[in-house]
Amino acid sequence: MKIDIHTHTRKVKSGDAPTRNIETDRFVEIINDTEVNILAITNHNHFDAKQYEDFRNGVENHCQIWPGIELDIFENEKRAHLIVICNPKNYQQFDKVVSEILNGKNPDTFTISIKETVDKFDKLDCIYIAHYFVKKPNLGDEEIEILTNLVSNPKRILKEASNSISAGIYISHGHNSIYGSDVHNWDDYIKHSQELPELRLPVSGWFF
Repeated sequence: MKIDIHTHTRKVKSGDAPTRNIETDRFVEIINDTEVNILAITNHNHFDAKQYEDFRNGVENHCQIWPGIELDIFENEKRAHLIVICNPKNYQQFDKVVSEILNGKNPDTFTISIKETVDKFDKLDCIYIAHYFVKKPNLGDEEIEILTNLVSNPKRILKEASNSISAGIYISHGHNSIYGSDVHNWDDYIKHSQELPELRLPVSGWFF
């Protein structure tokens, strides 16, 4: 099955493309025309529980939808992006935590530390996927070590590559790596979905 761990369904930050906006009916139509069986919604500093429910229910016979967020991390005097994906059974608690940390803050200027991220999300059975190396803005090895030392299960940390080639290189050097579509235009999604990774690990293995 194909998996997409990095999608955007809303223009949230000022730099986001308007073509990231997608309505439920169109989302359902597109996903049902792909081989994607797991997809995480990871908007920038934003989570919409109602949209999550609508999308999940619309494709439930074809694709699992996982709740997530792409956070702006500020650590060691630099910004980076970290995707946090929550066990779907905990999406309502996830929504409460996101609302708590954002609390009306501007998504363009919002940042959060690694420690606060782990403090807020780790109890919700989450996976952490860090932008790494050529995937900008990235967490460096020092920041990933901080994350590794804080999370309850370091096996849940992956490094996000930009494509299959870079992911293969990372994996060959012993890094747990994956990549997603980071979709900018949903009109192109069916085509780009063909290049997404195949998930060979049982789904239950992601949340253990």
